Amino acid sequence: MNKKIILSIILLISFSFVLSAQNISNVNVSKLSDTQIQKVIDEAQSRGLTIDQAIVLAETRGASSTQINDLRRRISELQSGKMQTAVGSKDESPLSAMLIGDPLSEKKAFKATEKNKKIFGYNLFNNENLTFEPSVNIATSANYVIGIGDELLINVWGASQQTYQLTVEQNGAIQIMDLGPIYISGMSFENAKNRIKKRLTAIYAGMSGNKPNTWSEVSMASLRSIKINVIGEVNIPGTYDLPSTATAFNALYFSGGPNENGSFRNIKLIRDGKTFQIIDVYDFLINGNTKSNIQLRDQDILFIPTYDKKVEVSGRFKRNGYFELAGKETLSDLIRYAGNFSEGAYKHRLSVIKFTDKEMKMADVEMSEFAVYVPDNGDIIKADSIVNRYLNRVSINGAVYHPGNYELTKDLTLSKLIKKAEGVKEEVYSNRGLIIREMKNRMTELIPFQVDSVLTGKSDFQLKKEDIIQITDIFSMKQEQVVNLIGEVQKPGQFPYHENMTIKDIIYLAEGFTEAASESFIEVSRRHDYEEASSETDEMVEVYTQNINRNLKLDTEDESFVLKPFDNIYVRRAPSYYAQQTVSISGEVLYPGSYSIKSKTERVSDLLKRAGGLAKFAYVKGATLHRSYKIQGIDIPNDSALKDASLYEKSIREAQANLVELKLEDILLNPGSVYDFILKEGDKINIPIKMEEVRVLGEVLNSTGLVYEGGRGVKYYINKSGGLNQQAKKSRIYVLYANGTTQTTKNGLFFKNYPKVEPGCQIIIPAKPERTQQDITGKILGYTSTVASLAIALAAIFK
Repeated sequence: MNKKIILSIILLISFSFVLSAQNISNVNVSKLSDTQIQKVIDEAQSRGLTIDQAIVLAETRGASSTQINDLRRRISELQSGKMQTAVGSKDESPLSAMLIGDPLSEKKAFKATEKNKKIFGYNLFNNENLTFEPSVNIATSANYVIGIGDELLINVWGASQQTYQLTVEQNGAIQIMDLGPIYISGMSFENAKNRIKKRLTAIYAGMSGNKPNTWSEVSMASLRSIKINVIGEVNIPGTYDLPSTATAFNALYFSGGPNENGSFRNIKLIRDGKTFQIIDVYDFLINGNTKSNIQLRDQDILFIPTYDKKVEVSGRFKRNGYFELAGKETLSDLIRYAGNFSEGAYKHRLSVIKFTDKEMKMADVEMSEFAVYVPDNGDIIKADSIVNRYLNRVSINGAVYHPGNYELTKDLTLSKLIKKAEGVKEEVYSNRGLIIREMKNRMTELIPFQVDSVLTGKSDFQLKKEDIIQITDIFSMKQEQVVNLIGEVQKPGQFPYHENMTIKDIIYLAEGFTEAASESFIEVSRRHDYEEASSETDEMVEVYTQNINRNLKLDTEDESFVLKPFDNIYVRRAPSYYAQQTVSISGEVLYPGSYSIKSKTERVSDLLKRAGGLAKFAYVKGATLHRSYKIQGIDIPNDSALKDASLYEKSIREAQANLVELKLEDILLNPGSVYDFILKEGDKINIPIKMEEVRVLGEVLNSTGLVYEGGRGVKYYINKSGGLNQQAKKSRIYVLYANGTTQTTKNGLFFKNYPKVEPGCQIIIPAKPERTQQDITGKILGYTSTVASLAIALAAIFK
């Protein structure tokens, strides 16, 4: 909305001379924003005007009755929204009271019982998506009954112009100057309009005659609120302030409807101390009839009595829950209220659980009795499911074109059923078929038949309910036929067998030979057939050797050797075919890097020569060999296996897992000796530069690297590292040498024999294992037991 339109609305309620110059006939009040409407209210208040005074002024300046009504409605909606946000307080200003009157009731939350929620009709008045909140912004109907407190707006235009906003006073009349009272309370809105217009002709002569020049319009300015009392078996009983347009269902919605003991069929509307109407909610729920939803009047009472008869419905009905029955309503009526039976319901009979004065009892009601059987209060009616069986079903499976279930018709035979299934397939096993028939005791029997005889009409069978016909194919009657291709082909594996299959065929299916394949030595292993296997022999299989060229070219030899089912074809590796195997040498050699193994007998000394020999600063004693392999039966240490070892010990053991002892000094002195290993794929040899340090690791005060000093022992280097700490395990000190070998401390009777220290070695001091109270107790018990045994033995000796 642009500024010009906003200014036009503000000028409607201003005394400024500019107002007369503005054209407001094109302003659409319904499309104004809430902010713009609020500006209208603020401007009126700043001028000391009420909204009614401002609207009368706007009307004299040319505002239409539609614009006036829309403006009044928008102001009322905005003020009503403000009141709803002010929790626990009321806006008592004259302006708000004039616009919206007394605040209306709101629905309160309540906690319904589980039984209450299952009662048919509960959701009607407690559904988030279905509310019966009365609307105050609807056109007033012609039969609306005028009451005290209603406000009417009378517009007169034409030769005479005037606007009246009048309230129906306590005497039931509105007061028009120069006319006196017009009594309209209790009249319909249509009749009241006619009476008012008729009386207006007394002061506006132009409204009468055949050619009037003055017209009038009567509308409701605002609706009064009425008080409705909802009492009895209701979820939220009380007095409710509702607009005068409210209906019975509006009041029931705000009160939450009947509780678990309340009636939905016999709600009484009491007016002027008498029962004015009986409301049956089921008439609306089942038939959509709204005749009971009548308009309420001030001080009406809705009384909800207790129910007379309520029954529970369960099982295969579309609606389950509690239903209220009235008078002599029958089981047929109840079924209709429950939405009728659901799919799969057993409709022939209903089970009824009844309550007597002492116990419960069962009653079975047949379908023929539904229309006359009258349930009692508290009855539980249950509909079961139909039996999971067919009255007229037969099945055919296997080698037919359309297997499945078929209708058992009169005189249906086996040949007719096969014809219904579009006949048998070409691969049918024609020697035998089976009819699986259910006997009276539900056991089954087999009835064999010959398929060809049935197809040619030589024999036939009359089918019965639940017969299952099984016709199989020739492939199902024998073991799946395959051949196995093993060895040097691109895709070895199992292949389906085909008639007249040759070795070339299966190698073609496997996408040919690998480079390692030997064409001249292909072996076929064939098991005995069932005739050969019938006689005893020591021979297990027959073995054939074949030669096949790589190009798999077709020739007469293709048909000379035909494979049979379950043959195993082995394509051997060529005797002298080897893929390149690589080893590496690093460190202090002239030409470090990777090398291919030349022969099966190539050794470490040979590789060293190929690498140009040792460099000037090579440390021979520190040479190492890493070999990737797994020793059978020995697991590589891990954290769980070394849980009692120190962090240093764990890391060292893991690092040494693939180390092989390499005595390079002995190899150089005696090439080809037992120390000169034959090379294997993946071997990694490293010859470090000359080492001049010794590392002390583990449970010492200062783990560090120290300068190697010839002739110094283990204790010397430990002392230079600050000595052992309290966690050190002295008896397990060991030395790890640069070439990967290890020597441990040997405990003598009076002294310890520590390993020799060499350049590049590591002195490892492991930690003591953690000791638990259980370990200490066990040792004490062990020592005590030993001492006791010695004491007994000594006592026996000296006795």
